[in-house]
Amino acid sequence: MNYINNRLLLLSSKVEKATNVPTTNLAYYRVFFGLLLLLYFTPSWTWISDIPPAFFSPRIFSFAYLGDGYLPPYTYKAADISAIILIAMITLGIRTRLALIAMFILNSVFFSYSYSFGKIDHNTTFLIFTYLLLAFTNSGSEIALLKDKKISTEMQNISIAIIAIMICFGFFSAGISKFFRWIDFDLSTSGFLFWFNLEYFIGNSKMFLADKIFYMPIIVIECMDYCAAIFEVSALFFLLKGKKSWFIFLIISCVFHLSTLIFINIDFTLNVLTYGIFLFTPFFKNYSLPIKKHKIFKKILIYFVLLFTFIKIFLIVKTNQASITYDLGLTTETKNYINLFLWLFTILISFYILKKPIKFGLIKKNDTK
Repeated sequence: MNYINNRLLLLSSKVEKATNVPTTNLAYYRVFFGLLLLLYFTPSWTWISDIPPAFFSPRIFSFAYLGDGYLPPYTYKAADISAIILIAMITLGIRTRLALIAMFILNSVFFSYSYSFGKIDHNTTFLIFTYLLLAFTNSGSEIALLKDKKISTEMQNISIAIIAIMICFGFFSAGISKFFRWIDFDLSTSGFLFWFNLEYFIGNSKMFLADKIFYMPIIVIECMDYCAAIFEVSALFFLLKGKKSWFIFLIISCVFHLSTLIFINIDFTLNVLTYGIFLFTPFFKNYSLPIKKHKIFKKILIYFVLLFTFIKIFLIVKTNQASITYDLGLTTETKNYINLFLWLFTILISFYILKKPIKFGLIKKNDTK
């Protein structure tokens, strides 16, 4: 038992060292996190009231199953408005911890309703639990209008480590079935082509490089199957290897998601918000935003957030156009181009940080390469 306990302590220590993020970096990231949510990733549930009740079939283990059919339309509208206000609070640092916990509860309840029509976008799971886990950090104790009371560094490190473990579990659970089904050394079958054919011929997803798949040799596609399956089940290995290794895994994850976007047009861009806790925060160590030193930037941020918050709430109350508040009324093609930009931006920033691992704290000076 002592041996098992010591090994578990060693593993937990490795995970915490590989994932720890300084409080100031987290505070800057909170602002970036909130702005992305407010501008592009704002959740919306008003559209649920327009779906015919016949399609409503909630899962047994969901909040929606506890209710008797639909909620009144004004409930979804109130949820949309609440989400926008909470995101503004997170961005500006107004009772951040309380706002993050409230976002976790709000998203948990109302996403159970939006996923009661037969389709589940599993990438939202990362973000829902990220709200909760970020609440147990000091991200709202700096660069904030109403600062949170600081908690222990140990609690913060544990919360960030759990986010990393959650990412590993998500990849492993998605990859383990692929590992046993896709790695079959049979060129007559392909897991990738199965998804591609569904999206291309049924989903009409034909943007970017989708047409190029028809010209790929089958052996290349088979190798893509194997690489995807092996990569997804190897997340924990990268995490336990250290901070730089974990950073590299997340870069590969971004490239992986970018490839699904350009070949199959499947969107996982929401994961940028969770991966960014590890990918963007090293950048803030050396290139912190000037908000803290120059009051003009702080004022611009406050006015911008308040203006955008007001506009989104106005659209919900007056025009009832939930789609505009959610994705600015953009077409699928336009959103795909924005998603492409976000992935490329994340990858470029990450490679820049990776080129200078000592400067950005990925490895220490005395660490061997």
